[in-house]
Amino acid sequence: MKKVLNLGLLISFIVTMMAPLTGVYIHKLASLLFLVFSILHVSVYGRRMNRRGGYLMIMLVIAFVTGILGMILDQFSVILAFHKGISIVAMFFLAIHIFRFHKKIW
Repeated sequence: MKKVLNLGLLISFIVTMMAPLTGVYIHKLASLLFLVFSILHVSVYGRRMNRRGGYLMIMLVIAFVTGILGMILDQFSVILAFHKGISIVAMFFLAIHIFRFHKKIW
C-alpha cells in the first residue's frame, strides 16, 4: 500500500511539473491529485512528522490555493508570480525530503 501511494505521489508530481506540455487544466488536476496523495502520505507516515514536515504541507496547500486563485483571477499577475515562487521553493524542499527519506520509502 505504501509503495502504491509513493508511486502515485511520484507520477502526480511529474505530471504536475509538466505544466508547459500538458496545459493548465491537466496541471491543476495533477496538482489536486498530488495534494490528496500528500495528505494521505502525511496520514500514513504522520507519526514521525515534525515541524518542518508541517511547514512543507502548509507550503503545498498555499501553492495549490494560489494556483487556483491565479487561474480564476488571471488579471492579477502578482498571484501567479507568488504561485511560481512558492512552487519553486516547495519543489526544492520536496527534493530534500525525498533525498533524506528515499531509503525508507522504497
